[in-house]
Amino acid sequence: MNTSVPIRLVLADDHLVVLEGLEMVLSRFADLEIVGTALGGAEAISRVAETDPDVVLIDLSMPEIDGVEAIRRICAAQPHVNVLALTAFLEHRLVTQAIDAGARGYLLKSASGDELAAAIRTVASGGSTLAPEALPLLAGAPETIGHDLTPREHDVLEHLAAGLSNKHIAAELGLRPGTVRIHVSNILVKLQVENRTAAAVAARNAGLVAAERFANDRPQPDARD
Repeated sequence: MNTSVPIRLVLADDHLVVLEGLEMVLSRFADLEIVGTALGGAEAISRVAETDPDVVLIDLSMPEIDGVEAIRRICAAQPHVNVLALTAFLEHRLVTQAIDAGARGYLLKSASGDELAAAIRTVASGGSTLAPEALPLLAGAPETIGHDLTPREHDVLEHLAAGLSNKHIAAELGLRPGTVRIHVSNILVKLQVENRTAAAVAARNAGLVAAERFANDRPQPDARD
């Protein structure tokens, strides 16, 4: 890559304060140029198509179209674009899903500005990078139940396990109730269970949700709620 030309970036995160923070931090590097921002997966896909950047820095947990699916679509449509996943979560499931979708790097949001800039330069030049904390997760860790849940399905599962109905999950996550129903159906298939209560139990036993999130003293609402 020609180092005399700035690396063109698209940034995507569904939290405006995080997005603005990334812009502020990365704009101080002379060799990086932010050409677009997005507040969701669908917007990220559109922004990348419009601007054709060198690198996309994208959050994995976003509404409607989550980061993993956005990465998959971006890489399929524009395979020359290098994608760097950025997340607050360190999970084997997320690391493998992001890489399988086409990401060339995986960083935690705790990374410093210098670490972010270095990772962006690495993937822009065709290399790959992983947060040091993520390396042990790729050392042959076995697949467990729920390993194929998307970040958004994991969000829905946490709220489901807390005893919330589809209507309340939709309100909490800023989704349409119909979208939540689809996510719940996918969760039941991936966890190999038949109902919400069984999904909550399976999620707790597999460590997919924190114990305090499990509503063992509350009835689970019907999946059609």
